[in-house]
Amino acid sequence: MSKWVRIEKEEGIAIVTIVNPPMNVLSQSVTEGLLQCFQELRADADVGVVVLTGDGERAFMAGADIKEFPEAVGSPGVAYELAQRLHEMMNLIDGFPKPTIAALHGFTLGGGLELALTCDMRICDDESVLGLPEIKLGIFPGGGGTQRLPRLIGEARAKEMMFTGDPITAQAAAQIGLVNRVVPKGDSLNAAKELAHVIANRSSAALALVKRAIDEGGEMSLVHGVQVEAKLFDEVFQTEDCQEGIRAFIEKRKPIFKNR
Repeated sequence: MSKWVRIEKEEGIAIVTIVNPPMNVLSQSVTEGLLQCFQELRADADVGVVVLTGDGERAFMAGADIKEFPEAVGSPGVAYELAQRLHEMMNLIDGFPKPTIAALHGFTLGGGLELALTCDMRICDDESVLGLPEIKLGIFPGGGGTQRLPRLIGEARAKEMMFTGDPITAQAAAQIGLVNRVVPKGDSLNAAKELAHVIANRSSAALALVKRAIDEGGEMSLVHGVQVEAKLFDEVFQTEDCQEGIRAFIEKRKPIFKNR
């Protein structure tokens, strides 16, 4: 495993920690490390939920490694290749078949916020600062931010954040639906792990299908989206976990899921 990413496992969840002190910037090495990490976890049957966080107390991730940008200035195609490799990693996490939770603290800026947007849920502490400041460098978010943020919080709010480049507080992020919840400083990882453990006790077969229904249907019209839902609803009824869940309900006991 890459030295830039640490994986710890406990009771059906994996905690993925970005380790690039002091601010966990998104360098090409970190990008490669995350890509390798999520490829491995995708195939790990013992992991049902992934929590993503940053090492240290200062930042989840303070953005991209700006020192890697000069090679792209005035060189057509270089930034495109950088973005494509970044998108490969971001898209892998976005389309990950298992639930993902970002535990945010401190600075979550630029590429850090774009990375957090690829996760299914976000929990941050009350002193977190979130934003996309790229416009202040004369560029704009190139890690999927222009696409994922408007889909999450609406076009107007997303444009305000990207046009001004000014960060927002954790409380403001919660108000606009950017994060699921705000917890006291230092508690975001524990809160994310608690939520992850709850989800890990559900059927992973059903979780994968409901995630597909939401993600695939969300890119379609409502008419076509409900058709996708109906198809996947039929699929979930063919799983062993569905049979066990319904049987357990009738027998008034807790289901024992086999995740298949």
